[in-house]
Amino acid sequence: MDRGERDRGESQEQLTGRYAQLQRELAQIGYVCSGSVMQLYRTCGKPGCGCRVDPRLRHGPYYIWTRKENGKTVTRSLSKEHAERCAEYILNRRKMEKIVEEMKVVSTQIVEAGR
Repeated sequence: MDRGERDRGESQEQLTGRYAQLQRELAQIGYVCSGSVMQLYRTCGKPGCGCRVDPRLRHGPYYIWTRKENGKTVTRSLSKEHAERCAEYILNRRKMEKIVEEMKVVSTQIVEAGR
């Protein structure tokens, strides 16, 4: 048993299988995007509107998607349906990043196990 197997408790074959599983998981991820989606309620400029005095009467919800592009913050208004999809795509990106990080770990284990 080499050092990689002792450290991780997995054989080269098990590591290769784990990597193949991660590849399959990665292939199942749909659209990805970065940023965040927020739901906002706002006050208006009308002097007699109740939204200025009672937070429960604020207008909305409005859905906002914020992300960075070339170092600048970009904000877009979205419909509720688009906001829900965008939030799903953001979660997909997080899943993708987690899988890729695990792929890096397994790859390192494979290299170490093969020494």
